Amino acid sequence: MSSAQQGAAGRKFVIANARVENCAIIFCNDGFCHMCGYSRAEIMQKPCTCNFLYGPDTKRLAIAQMAQALLGSEERKVEIDLYRKDAGPGPGNRTLVSATIDGFHGDKELPW
Repeated sequence: MSSAQQGAAGRKFVIANARVENCAIIFCNDGFCHMCGYSRAEIMQKPCTCNFLYGPDTKRLAIAQMAQALLGSEERKVEIDLYRKDAGPGPGNRTLVSATIDGFHGDKELPW
């Protein structure tokens, strides 16, 4: 396995469709499912802001930064507390999320 493949294997990510309501998740990898405790079927079509993973220690500033990153067209890193499906705040729930956004180009407004 190449070093690039090894690096990608450890990443946890979702891919979303910016042209549908709530910028819905259309793919997530196994690492993301394992991290959050949800199955792929449970994650599909949820908003890419991952608001279903927010909990009591998720900062409003981080939520706002995520929303702002989705409106932009450049990569942005946001540190945000996310919670597993079982809502346990144990180790590993603080996740550095890197939102890579390809700006929406076109003459139509985003539906959300």
